[in-house]
Amino acid sequence: MSNFKKNFQSFGKSLLFPISLLSFMAIFLGLAAALQNPNIIEVAPFLGNETLQQIFGMIRRLAGLPFGYLPLLFAMSIPLGMVKRDKEVAVYAGAVGYIAMLIGMSYILQVQGFTTDTTSIVHLMDVEGLSQVDATLQNSLFTNTIGIFVYNTNVIGGIIAGLMGVFLHNKFRETELHPSLTFYSGKRFVPIVAAIVLAFVGIVLAFIWPLVNQAIIAVGGLISESGSFGIFLYGFTEKIINPTGLHHILNQTFRFTALGGVENIDGESLVGALQIYLYQLDNNLSFSTDATAFLAQGKILHMVFGMPAAVLAMYKMARPEKRDRVLKFFLAGVTAVILTGITEPIEFTFIFISPILWIVNAIFAGLAFLVPALLNVGIGNIQGGIIDWVVFGMLQGMETRWYIYLIAGPIFFAMYYFSYVFIISKFNVMTIGRRETDFEDEDEVDTNVSVAEADRATAENIINGLGGIQNITDVDNCISRLRVEIKDSQLIDESLIKRTQPNGIVRPDDNTIHIVYGGRISKIRNIVDNYMYERKNS
Repeated sequence: MSNFKKNFQSFGKSLLFPISLLSFMAIFLGLAAALQNPNIIEVAPFLGNETLQQIFGMIRRLAGLPFGYLPLLFAMSIPLGMVKRDKEVAVYAGAVGYIAMLIGMSYILQVQGFTTDTTSIVHLMDVEGLSQVDATLQNSLFTNTIGIFVYNTNVIGGIIAGLMGVFLHNKFRETELHPSLTFYSGKRFVPIVAAIVLAFVGIVLAFIWPLVNQAIIAVGGLISESGSFGIFLYGFTEKIINPTGLHHILNQTFRFTALGGVENIDGESLVGALQIYLYQLDNNLSFSTDATAFLAQGKILHMVFGMPAAVLAMYKMARPEKRDRVLKFFLAGVTAVILTGITEPIEFTFIFISPILWIVNAIFAGLAFLVPALLNVGIGNIQGGIIDWVVFGMLQGMETRWYIYLIAGPIFFAMYYFSYVFIISKFNVMTIGRRETDFEDEDEVDTNVSVAEADRATAENIINGLGGIQNITDVDNCISRLRVEIKDSQLIDESLIKRTQPNGIVRPDDNTIHIVYGGRISKIRNIVDNYMYERKNS
């Protein structure tokens, strides 16, 4: 794998740090907003208790933590996910660099005469003579980020600072200055150079950002003008590139840039589908269906109804004597996809053995976005599991049109089930449970061992299957996969790895292997790390 592709995948993975926090906090925001909704209080009057409402208000305020500081979180998370050594230094440099970038940009804006007052809608209309529409668009260019008046670069600014933090850390981490400046050498030099370089980046951005912003809005306009097809294409593309791990980048682009929409609400300039939705949620406003079209509502049909149907089809097509084991194998994956929207534990069992199943899956995923958009559903957040359906749909009132899924859901279930049964039968696709050798390794498992012994056996099978500790150069993970870089692919023994019952094994190139564990990935990563640490220090 080229360094560019490897870094690009690491970049996509690093975006999950702030997104996971945002998604989790959004659930609390949705619950608190629902419990403070007058319509809900009317049905359950006890919720109107002043003390309860104050508690809900505190939860709501806390849940808003990531939203106001999201660019800064991105500036910190990218070095955290991409840097291999001295991560804490890179994270610190990313934060320092981001603040310096804002200061540099703000200074130039001030020199140019742009301030909070001169860019207000009222000033632009009364003094500059702009129309309300033009004044609103001009005002949306600017914002106050952590108290600094700047162009509204949103998370793109944080991403720029984060990537620069990674670059500067790798380049200057071992820099040795003149003996008289030794105190500032090495790791201490990284945040210093980050502050200096990013201040100049901010100055440059002050001149080029208006052009960048216009380009983004133009692309967003093309997608908007493509209407329903654009929404379908978004869902299809997100799913078809899922195996590469790059779908996270596509998601964040629509969630946090003008591609996902630009709206001015109550004088607040909001950019990106998710930010528009969360502002409306926090302020008890009606939801923009143009924004939610790219959010959780487009995943519910695929995840809550489609994936369980796919599992049922694979269960049905399995050998009769292996169906019980197929059911046990998929139980955790079905639970994960319904509750949290994590699809990889199921999808990775068939996408690499049947391109037809994967293409059909992507088409249905595109339809899952299209149908709710056509029916004006208004459900936000990002996961797409049943929790989002309940918290951001049912609990927010009938205007979200959450009930549409009660009709469309069974239809999608039937579409997936009969399509998958037909394709598996017609093309003799060897899905789980259709081969004689499936689950043979389970017969060798001793069920009388302790949890600690079982974990150690799992770690040993993984490490030995990868050719031993000496063959491993790096171990990492994303939301569902253990990502390992190795020296010699000839030493890999997949039969040992398969004893740990992964959902799939992906080998992008000779020096990289991805082992898919779905919801078990956190535990697997921990036991592998612990085992390697013990071996290296024994």
